[in-house]
Amino acid sequence: MQLNINQKFENIAVAVRQITKKVDQNNKGYYHLQVSIGLKSYDSKIWNDDEKIGEEIVPGCLAYISGIAKNFKGSIQLHISNIQRIFNPSQELLNSVIPTGFVNESDMIKEIEKLISTIKNPYIKTLLENVFNLPDVKKHFYKKAAGAEIHHAYQGGLAHHTIEVAKIVQNYCNIFTYIKYDVALAAALLHDIGKIYELSPFPENKYTTKGRLLGHITLGADLVSRAISEIKDFPNELKYELIHCILSHHGMLEMGSPVVPMTIEAIAVHNADKASAEINAFHLAIERDTGLDSWTEYNPTYKRSIKKT
Repeated sequence: MQLNINQKFENIAVAVRQITKKVDQNNKGYYHLQVSIGLKSYDSKIWNDDEKIGEEIVPGCLAYISGIAKNFKGSIQLHISNIQRIFNPSQELLNSVIPTGFVNESDMIKEIEKLISTIKNPYIKTLLENVFNLPDVKKHFYKKAAGAEIHHAYQGGLAHHTIEVAKIVQNYCNIFTYIKYDVALAAALLHDIGKIYELSPFPENKYTTKGRLLGHITLGADLVSRAISEIKDFPNELKYELIHCILSHHGMLEMGSPVVPMTIEAIAVHNADKASAEINAFHLAIERDTGLDSWTEYNPTYKRSIKKT
């Protein structure tokens, strides 16, 4: 749903991403919100400080809103006159509001299976089959996002990002034929597996306590290590190479990796991950933007505005 300037709206369902109580220049209280409908994210204001609003409306909830869309500094801002929290929303309503990806779940499942089928090493193939058949992975991998805000931050984003990284790695292997294909592809498929625990389900899509304390790199390396331990005679050297790729995929210590890439396969996975994340982040910024010109609002993550295509 796309809202336009001066358009009145009544009882439309939104996901509340953020809400903050503030005070204006006249010392009058109001609420500043970010609400979303699908991928679109709207800056919003409620021009009163009713305590009940702050008690009921919390990040991650769904709500019906009424009001009018206004032009504020070249972007659409929603002036909300009435807001009502939706308790126990139906799955149909959830699906109409939460951000969804660009590939459906059944297609992504087939794509992951197809990628695994290209692996020749029996230990690595067994590992991948076992991991993607784990109950937690089957339940969450195709539903959760790959990020809370910046990239692939939509339902199915984790699987979508993983497939992109794997396909980029395949292309690297075609160009740089000395890359160990099985190791690099397996690491690409497993590099973000820990995000099934790091992020909560939609509509909240926030970092869990476990995710904040341990991070997806540690959680993923632990999951894969445990899966490897259940495969008889899995070669130690192969285990170290795979785990190293997971631990180093952020590329730098200051970006959260406990080690930097020290193998060709690790640097390939890191660069594939970076390419997928940054290109999608630009695309997502464009899709979310509610500005009225041909450029997005200033993006604080990348310290620039992005030209809409």
